[in-house]
Amino acid sequence: MVANSTMLFILATLWQQTFHELGHFVAAVGLDAKDVTLYHNYVLYDPSSVSVNGRLMIASAGPMVSLLIGLLFHLFCVTYKQRNVWFLFLLFISSFGYINFGGYLMMSPFFKNGDTGFVFSQLGFPLWVVTSLSLAGVLFLFFAMKNLSKYFVEMAPWEIIADKVERRSFISSLVKLPLLLGIVATVVLNLPAPSLLSLIYPLSSPFALFWIYGYLLHKPYANLNANVQPEQLATLNKTLIVLLIFTVLLNRMMVNGLHF
Repeated sequence: MVANSTMLFILATLWQQTFHELGHFVAAVGLDAKDVTLYHNYVLYDPSSVSVNGRLMIASAGPMVSLLIGLLFHLFCVTYKQRNVWFLFLLFISSFGYINFGGYLMMSPFFKNGDTGFVFSQLGFPLWVVTSLSLAGVLFLFFAMKNLSKYFVEMAPWEIIADKVERRSFISSLVKLPLLLGIVATVVLNLPAPSLLSLIYPLSSPFALFWIYGYLLHKPYANLNANVQPEQLATLNKTLIVLLIFTVLLNRMMVNGLHF
């Protein structure tokens, strides 16, 4: 189970990141920016080729795409009935969409060159407004993750959910160990990094999953759709291996940039 969960963690992290950067990329191309290049964790373009408003739109596009990913895949989690590896992928990518959006809000007072920090700085927001938005990001992220928490618990069968010791062990294999292993992999795959922020994000942001760890271990949820085929999660999934190889190769190809 740890192997499958770790692969899903890495896949969800990298694809959320790719879609986030595609948001910047599509916005830049749509605004006729010059020398637009999409990299694995950033987008370059000639800022002199677009207006200030255009630069604000380009900077905003990434976090807005991440928010959309969080909401869209959260909706998929609500409607998807099976509790298998693909459901766990939906959970992880929704989580990372929320984490990216909320995280950028949280860091905006400290990183003025980040997406939201740049936008707030250019709009001339006073420090108290930026700080308030940062705190709003904390609250948003906590409640978004809390709303996803029961779906992580539903990855376990009823007998494990009802047993405190077994539940702790299951959640550790489902979330805790994959998070620790996945962070190492995703930090490496974010190299080379154009800025410190590009490494801080994959190194620290997944720990937002620990904000709800107590809920995963102890909260008694009503009307759970518990997993009736847990053996699928415990069996090494070959499709995930193929997808992971493809994703890593794509990530490494994007290190050289896709120029438009």
